[in-house]
Amino acid sequence: MTELFDGRGDQVVLELARFLWDSALVTSRLGRVVESDVGLPFRVVFPDNEHRAASLFLRDLAASNCQPTTLRSYAYDLLRWFRFLHDRFVDWHRAERVDVRALVEHMRAQPTATALRRDLAPQTINTVTHKSSPNVTFAPRTINHQLTVLSAFYEFAIDADLGPLVNPVPASHQGRRGRANAHHNPMYDFSPRRRAVYRQKEPRPAWRAIPDDAVDRIFDALTSNRDRALLSLWLSSGARATELLELCHGSDYDFGRSTITVTSKGSRAREVIPASADAFVWLALYMRESQPSDPGDRVWWTLQGSPRKPLTYHAARAMFQRAQRALGSNWTLHDLRHTAAERFLADPAFTLVDVQSILRHANINTTTIYTQPRMEDIIAKVAEHYARPKVPKATIEPDYDEAAVRELLGLRSGTIPIPTTFSVDALRGP
Repeated sequence: MTELFDGRGDQVVLELARFLWDSALVTSRLGRVVESDVGLPFRVVFPDNEHRAASLFLRDLAASNCQPTTLRSYAYDLLRWFRFLHDRFVDWHRAERVDVRALVEHMRAQPTATALRRDLAPQTINTVTHKSSPNVTFAPRTINHQLTVLSAFYEFAIDADLGPLVNPVPASHQGRRGRANAHHNPMYDFSPRRRAVYRQKEPRPAWRAIPDDAVDRIFDALTSNRDRALLSLWLSSGARATELLELCHGSDYDFGRSTITVTSKGSRAREVIPASADAFVWLALYMRESQPSDPGDRVWWTLQGSPRKPLTYHAARAMFQRAQRALGSNWTLHDLRHTAAERFLADPAFTLVDVQSILRHANINTTTIYTQPRMEDIIAKVAEHYARPKVPKATIEPDYDEAAVRELLGLRSGTIPIPTTFSVDALRGP
């Protein structure tokens, strides 16, 4: 459609056609993301052939040591963009700022594929955890991630001379690039940094620890030693869900030292972290149940089906959700990591740096998130405050002049309160 009006000056008709498509836009299902064992782990096929520019971009990311999960996320974001432009009759190298704006409006208004597949209801607040249910539309963080991917993709395409001349994604204000406050002087306050155009406001990150009584009820609802070992290790080590699921037989656990060796999410470094002795007791009980135990095999396997398969993140999440049905809660596997951090910080023997080392945070500012008080604790303190009897204010018997009493005691007016119901007779000796 763009080619029809290109060069004829009929921009008004083109904008009208785009508006009509925006009013009843339904993203097409063309294209797909293909997983590969050779070369790139993920490729974008659109509509029927491999997208050359997308593959070059993903290859550039892979050469920069990006993880396969990152490549998969970027590939699906590009596929969403190609599908959206296809419905607007626009080629990817001819996209304009108005197309990016339309995409943001579409993502803010239209339900996600997961919401349609699961028939999710509008967002509600869980009465047990006080956490909101999954969004029906795209979350602000997802929209910002989409804009980041598109901006990087078009910057790469421009540098590689693949066609587009201008990046359609608006840059930050005043052309500032790079990390915010990268050269900040610690002697001065941080200057406010405005969000770029179309960037969404993201809620402030907060930690979500599970109360001890709820943890006990969830643990009692588990039906296998495998699940008990998983929950105990998550709670005592603070490991991320995927990090623990990737444990292998051999050198990834040490019963004598009560430690496990995980591959950290960010740095991909092999790091040793401690866990509780009780967790290793449950792990030993699970290993006695005829699980594959050859060196290099995964530790966690499915309990049903033949042949058994390594336990995936989605299966572990489903197990955790089943254990919460009686409780009616919606905590996630990552909340177990938050719970471990809260328990460490509640112990005066641990310093903030100790907890940072256990959680393997690159920046200690990330660890300070867990120092925030829980809302449940604040509510209890406020209730206790209002239930506490009021302390009577300090007064002076009306028979005495207040100025004379303060001068006698050497007190300045209004600085230090005098004893309740003060009497000069109290100053006299026997």
